[in-house]
Amino acid sequence: MSLSRRRLLVTCAALTAVAACGGKESPARPTLRDPAEPLPPIGTRIAALEKRHNAFVGLYGQNLGSKVEVAHRDGDLFAMCSTFKAYLSARVLQKAQAGELRLTDTVVVDPELLRANSPRTEPNVGKPMALSDLCAAALQVSDNTAANLLLRVIGGPPAITAFARSIGDDRTRLDRWETELNSALPGDPRDTSTPRALGGGILAVLTGTVLDEPHRRQLEDWMRANTTSSMRAGLRPGWTTADKTGSGDFASTNDVGIAFGPKGERMLLAVMTRTQTTDANTPALRDLVGEVATLALPALLGQG
Repeated sequence: MSLSRRRLLVTCAALTAVAACGGKESPARPTLRDPAEPLPPIGTRIAALEKRHNAFVGLYGQNLGSKVEVAHRDGDLFAMCSTFKAYLSARVLQKAQAGELRLTDTVVVDPELLRANSPRTEPNVGKPMALSDLCAAALQVSDNTAANLLLRVIGGPPAITAFARSIGDDRTRLDRWETELNSALPGDPRDTSTPRALGGGILAVLTGTVLDEPHRRQLEDWMRANTTSSMRAGLRPGWTTADKTGSGDFASTNDVGIAFGPKGERMLLAVMTRTQTTDANTPALRDLVGEVATLALPALLGQG
């Protein structure tokens, strides 16, 4: 066979193969992937967290700009633990505003009143401390002795319940002193609140008319300097909080306050948790609080 005939046969075979594959038509375009499935409702995702951590989660959140809300078990009772210290300091500020006391007034730290977790009052045993310093101690490091000293100034635990009612919170109640109030026995109504009630109360004292602007700003400044925040770890870079935590037996772990975004966003978050077990010594659920905040923030921003 001559070379030219061999080339002709090869060429014909190649053309036949092209024809079998569709001839001169352009290759088919790649098929686009289907859009991602929408995220499950936030309640479903929080329920998954509850299952993973063997815990109950109460959440109430509100975008203060759009008024979008998120909620999960927001009407259930949870032990408040140290979150009551936000109300306590707000009441001290309210009394200062009314001229019933001065923040520069002092109280001597009685050694017989010293309680566990008192990092600022313990070094000052036997010395006077200003009410403003006691408020800062209670809010920023959750100093228990400072809280009890302030409770004495305002009239004891019933004064917290009365203050809650005065600002529209009809569920919060305080019955005992530090540290007994942290027993958090399941089903015990003492020293409890709900995420919606406590969240609404914190909103009232930080943004409402309960306090005038200077005293409201003082409360916010104290709470922005909180060193125990659990929700802060679950927020995006550039966000911060003015919040108050609380923890006790049965893994009771709470955090309530306002999260502030870099573009002026303000989000109320009230997260209250406890174990589903009957073990009073179950470790605290700080990581869970942060995970709940991570889910709640995009929902409040309308992003899922």
